[in-house]
Amino acid sequence: MKNRYNFDFSINRRLTHSYKWDVDCKTISLSIADTDFLVPKEISDAIKKRSDLGTYGYTYVPNEYYDAYIYWWKNRHNTLLKREWFTFSTSVVASIDVIIKRLSKENDGVSLFSPNYNVFYNCILNNHRVIKEVPLIYKEDYEIDFSLLEEALKESKIFILCNPHNPIGRRFSEEEIIRIIDLCKKYDVYLISDEIHADLDYNEERYVPLLKVSDHEKGITLLSPSKVFNVAGLHSSVVVSPNIELLNIIEKGLGEDDVGEPSYFSIEPVIEAFTNCEEYVNEENEYIKINREEVINFIKDNDLKIRVVGGRYTYLLWLDISFYSKDTQKFVDELKDKAKVVVGSGVIYHEYFSNFIRINIATQKVIIKEFLNRLNDYLKENY
Repeated sequence: MKNRYNFDFSINRRLTHSYKWDVDCKTISLSIADTDFLVPKEISDAIKKRSDLGTYGYTYVPNEYYDAYIYWWKNRHNTLLKREWFTFSTSVVASIDVIIKRLSKENDGVSLFSPNYNVFYNCILNNHRVIKEVPLIYKEDYEIDFSLLEEALKESKIFILCNPHNPIGRRFSEEEIIRIIDLCKKYDVYLISDEIHADLDYNEERYVPLLKVSDHEKGITLLSPSKVFNVAGLHSSVVVSPNIELLNIIEKGLGEDDVGEPSYFSIEPVIEAFTNCEEYVNEENEYIKINREEVINFIKDNDLKIRVVGGRYTYLLWLDISFYSKDTQKFVDELKDKAKVVVGSGVIYHEYFSNFIRINIATQKVIIKEFLNRLNDYLKENY
């Protein structure tokens, strides 16, 4: 059956104020975590319809917005959410910042697995809290050392979970999440579950929502369509918690920090996405899966000494380049300078991970092929 959506269609994002594509015309970018895919027509039509009104005043969040989340998580993830558990936020990062401010004090510990999304570290440090890292154990894949987690939670007010996990492309199992919840309960720790990559699952096993496992009274889930539908610029997300008293504290903080109100374009496109665009997500995951296989097969066929770690969830691949370099920043800088390729340096995901690079494969096949050829040429010429 022919696919409905054309993910091979290439959009020239240069000179459009794109963080990812703010590079010269000879350089390709697999860095920032957004996609190079056209959004579904339903989303773009919703934006055009809003735009055509010709007036762009203050906007509130209607119940239909939250209903769309409830519909999606029930039908795609078999998870029942309730309307009263929701509040609006402009972004997941804004929510984390507000939660850290309102639920902890200066010099309190905030723990998280490492490697991890670099902005989480910024949220902790910018609020004068103490990072309590829990290094994931790197073997064939990454594993949790629950003894290390327990030690960190003893000295923490908050634990931040990223599931599916950025940058290693791993989901956490139901058994792992239950153990994390139990430890958070034991040490009276707030559990933030960032589930922004929820729907990037390559049609394998679905990720496990925190709220499918437990209604932990100190559990807070953060959701957004921004990654899977490529709508990060709309600034639209939600905070979800069954603990209404806790949710009210967070909602008040979001308002005080001016990140609790939608933009004019934050609402209708999200309703369309979660109500009418599941086939887009299915086809997108198939396309990303093919890109991942292309990377793996190319590395094998060309005998490159690079190991692909994880990468069955999210559109991010975590590549072990330790055979070639123990200085990931130098490797990344030289790759940009000599091969005209921009990728993520593992060290920013934290200091222990100077043997890795992160690449974003949510782009056209032709760009993936060009990246691989340039990488191959660079390695053969320099190592």
